[in-house]
Amino acid sequence: MFVAGTAGHVDHGKSTLIQALTGINPDRLEQEQTRGMTIELGFAWLTLDNGTRLSIVDVPGHERFVRHMIMGAGGFDIALLVVAADEGIMAQTEEHVAILDLLEVRNGIVVVTKVDAADSDLAELVELEVADLLEGTSLEGSPTVRVSATDGLGLSELRQVIQQATELIEPRIDRNEPRMYVDRSFNITGFGTVLTGTLDRGELSTGDEVELLPLGSRGRIRGLQTHQESVRRAEPGNRVAVNVNGFGHAQVSRGEALVRSTSYDTTAVFDATVRTISNSPRPIRHNHKVTVYAGTWEEPGTVRLLNGDSLAAGETGFAQIVIAGKRPLAVADRFVLRDTNDTLGGGAVLVLDAPRHRRNDGQVTAQLARLRDGSSSEFVLQHLELAGVSSLVRLARLSGGIIEDLSNQLDQLCETGNVVKLMAEGVQDRLFVTRDGWNAIRRMATETLATYHLRFPLRAGMPRQALRSALGLDSDSFEATAAQMVHEGELETSGTSLKLAGFNPTFTDEQESQAKSYIQLLRDGGYAPPSGLEIDVEVLSALVARQEVVAAGDVVFEAGKFHEMRAGVVGHCRSQGEVSINDVREMFNTSRKYSLALLEQLDRDNVTIRVGDLRKLK
Repeated sequence: MFVAGTAGHVDHGKSTLIQALTGINPDRLEQEQTRGMTIELGFAWLTLDNGTRLSIVDVPGHERFVRHMIMGAGGFDIALLVVAADEGIMAQTEEHVAILDLLEVRNGIVVVTKVDAADSDLAELVELEVADLLEGTSLEGSPTVRVSATDGLGLSELRQVIQQATELIEPRIDRNEPRMYVDRSFNITGFGTVLTGTLDRGELSTGDEVELLPLGSRGRIRGLQTHQESVRRAEPGNRVAVNVNGFGHAQVSRGEALVRSTSYDTTAVFDATVRTISNSPRPIRHNHKVTVYAGTWEEPGTVRLLNGDSLAAGETGFAQIVIAGKRPLAVADRFVLRDTNDTLGGGAVLVLDAPRHRRNDGQVTAQLARLRDGSSSEFVLQHLELAGVSSLVRLARLSGGIIEDLSNQLDQLCETGNVVKLMAEGVQDRLFVTRDGWNAIRRMATETLATYHLRFPLRAGMPRQALRSALGLDSDSFEATAAQMVHEGELETSGTSLKLAGFNPTFTDEQESQAKSYIQLLRDGGYAPPSGLEIDVEVLSALVARQEVVAAGDVVFEAGKFHEMRAGVVGHCRSQGEVSINDVREMFNTSRKYSLALLEQLDRDNVTIRVGDLRKLK
């Protein structure tokens, strides 16, 4: 299934043409039918002679409703550029062509309408003028068909040309990331909320858990329809009506994106390539305040030019776009920029969640140029460099690539040594990082641990969470990094900590003497060791790590005495089924303080469990 849409000036017969082709009046509103002017997006459908099903979007032609036209045109596979034979090219003809070019709609058909109201020479002149207008745009070379919707002239030929166009279009890629920008939301009694739009980037099925972004509401698909026929599964490229529960239709505004739950993040900042249209009324300036249109949404935004102070008509450059709200964008998404009532330009998304850049930085623009123009391997390397440690799924989302293609390219890059593949137990996805990125992570990890060992020479190692925070890695990336460095012999594990390979805490002679004296005093104290003994806190921590003493809250036991007491409690529980504080006091001839400290430590060690005032073996 494909989506065709109209474009062209008001009163050139777009809606009349669609009704003549399909038998469906796309003007749904009473106001539209009374005034004979399309205000909102209209919808119809058509089955061609070869069985191909075609959804049709009819857009407004009046200059006041250009924003609606943009929202409809983003999903076009085929553009039907409608130009009246008796009027020719008009203001909105030119603006609509510019918008279609910015959105890179590459399949077009010029429909010269109202040929019954003009002679053949005039129609031919209009055709030549339109061909000149399309020169240099994405629609250059589009075939032309003359029609009269009132008497049916040319409609059969138009259907054939549309069919020929569909046979040349590549099916939309299923990226397993379905996204449908909502263009209508309404309620059907007995069914509930229904959302409509053009499905892209993946399939939706009944029963799928879905989310609205950026709203955040979640629900489940109850039913799907295409062309008023119920289906269990809808493929990308279809106009779809989705019956969904979990939220009311009044919550849902045009521009919300219906996605499979957890499959998309939202962003308010992205790097892009930007082009100003050839007849732009003014240049795009640095920090230009604009309205950004993509899908069916619009947001106030700012254009930060990355090189130069302005883009004159027809010029191309790189920019960072900042929008007021977060949207679920993807790399290669097309957008349009307007200010006041004028279309200025547009472009394509290159980098999501982009960091703030210095202006006129050659490295930044070179990097963006490689993303725009580079070979497939350069493209993957560039995005992986931006992503840091990344899973295949995340890299596909950030780069807009297809998972199967990326997997093959990454395997080749691993073979050449440009990319490192990380594997770790408990980490579900394979993780990848560029060789330079990996070297930087290793260097930071070893330098961080070396500094830690110098600062805390008696500690067995740095806690894993502290090292992860220092490296700025997510959990999976850190675990894979640590596992790889341990495998390569650079790091060693020490309980829940990590240390440089070969590092061992070492006491100075003075610390060794202090430790021996401290342990002897604890041992001499037996089951009631003295408290308040002076000892360096780092030395004490090292003794605990070496298991020479046991810190049971505020009480410190010599390890041998603690294990004797532990064995006694375990034996008592096995013979009597339980143990009390008084039992421990009598057993070891000690005070309540030490008995309670012992039992609480055994609780923490999962040896015993408290039941009222008693303990039982766990």
